[in-house]
Amino acid sequence: MSSTHRFTSGCATLAIALGGLGAGPAAAGPGDSGLPCWSLRDPVFADSRGELRPGERADGVVEIVNDCAAPVVVRLSAGRTVTGPDGEIAWSERASPGGSLIVSRPEITVAGGASEWVPVTVSAPAGVTPGDHPLAVGAAETGAGPGSGGVDRWRPVPLRIAGPPRPAVEITPVTGTYRPVPNPLAPGAADITYTITNTGTVTVSGRLVASLTGLYSRRVFADPADLPDVVLVPGASYRGSVRVDRVWPGVRFDAQVGFRPTDVGGVVSYSEPGVVGAEPIWALPVP
Repeated sequence: MSSTHRFTSGCATLAIALGGLGAGPAAAGPGDSGLPCWSLRDPVFADSRGELRPGERADGVVEIVNDCAAPVVVRLSAGRTVTGPDGEIAWSERASPGGSLIVSRPEITVAGGASEWVPVTVSAPAGVTPGDHPLAVGAAETGAGPGSGGVDRWRPVPLRIAGPPRPAVEITPVTGTYRPVPNPLAPGAADITYTITNTGTVTVSGRLVASLTGLYSRRVFADPADLPDVVLVPGASYRGSVRVDRVWPGVRFDAQVGFRPTDVGGVVSYSEPGVVGAEPIWALPVP
């Protein structure tokens, strides 16, 4: 039997749940610059535990604020958050198998200078896997105007199913290619490509580092090269590359990519690399 958790204005659940997503996006979507005078506020839910059990639901609200002089007609749609090509959280219209978001009033007119509250409900199906199933709500202005009909604003709706979290990240494959220069005795460069995948059940954010190691584990440059911060929702992958300059020809090197978690499900933080992927490359002085 499902239970229902009601909305209360003093609840801090959203701040807790958003920890699993790292830094939430500011406004969002293609068309932001054309629609500067209305906004979609963060959804707020009342579940004080910050999570639901399978079969439960949570009721909340979405607030639309119109700072325009004229009324706006806004259509709300349900979707989910994903990891975008840049490694940051992005909007997707795809449904989530781990939960559903129902908007009570899909289309609403907001008077100029006013705001409206729209009830929404998040449901967790029976038998759902424990962990994060991030949802999202999008809003688009209908009618004439720039960006009309597209998602012009969106906000994450965190959904965590109760149960033991299982954080897991894989870095594979890691490939390295040495780029020699015309002078075979001069240092060249190495290109390191990698794919990092969240194979666990909670959202993980962290920073990637890369390095090259030569014979006898001799590091060929003083400090690791920093790569971008990424936020990986469960099941998401991020593919990237880095170029390491001033690599001396040394026949064989190990190209290494490490993931240093900064937030794991909003619960645990780390400062040391938790996952490292490596692959040998041949740094020959001639092409």
